[in-house]
Amino acid sequence: MAPNVALVVGSFFMGDSEKSAATVKKGFPKLEGLEVGEPTMGNEFDFDSLKDCKLLIICTSSQYGMPPPDFAEFAHHLLNAATNHPGCLKHLQHAVFGNGDETYFDTYMNMPRYMDMLLEKAGSRRFFARGEKGEPNAALDTEKTTCEAWTKGMWAAAAAALKDPSAPAVPWDALWAKHKSEHHEKVTQWDLKKLE
Repeated sequence: MAPNVALVVGSFFMGDSEKSAATVKKGFPKLEGLEVGEPTMGNEFDFDSLKDCKLLIICTSSQYGMPPPDFAEFAHHLLNAATNHPGCLKHLQHAVFGNGDETYFDTYMNMPRYMDMLLEKAGSRRFFARGEKGEPNAALDTEKTTCEAWTKGMWAAAAAALKDPSAPAVPWDALWAKHKSEHHEKVTQWDLKKLE
């Protein structure tokens, strides 16, 4: 079977999101009907291949609130899809895991949050609450999310999502349903011009 789960990565120099993507891939429990592709950097990913995917998992960090250099092309394609072709990804379901450094307070977790928002605007259905390393996650009943715990919960949610793809989407801010972020819950949006 050809891969129908895309695993797209945007990683800054520390490589945390590459490690997260490896954890997600390794944690795949062999769900019937799914085949996970190899983790692929955003700039190397063929955005058009999403038409053949059932699920999209993104692991990314930010570079001052903007895409890491190896993720800029994917971010551009997604922003274009959400802006000019809303609903074009309605066949897709997604989940996002984010890494960040709270030292950069103003732009902390911006890329994971914005990519999650844009996927929804493009029509994709969020099937599991976004994971943000070290942040609360109500679905996991934790105040400090780890990629390992998020991966386990995400794959369990993926199994349920396959059985009922028409279920309501998980809200964008569902991770904060029990505990608020210690830092902030903001997202800074930018347009295509900013990426060009």
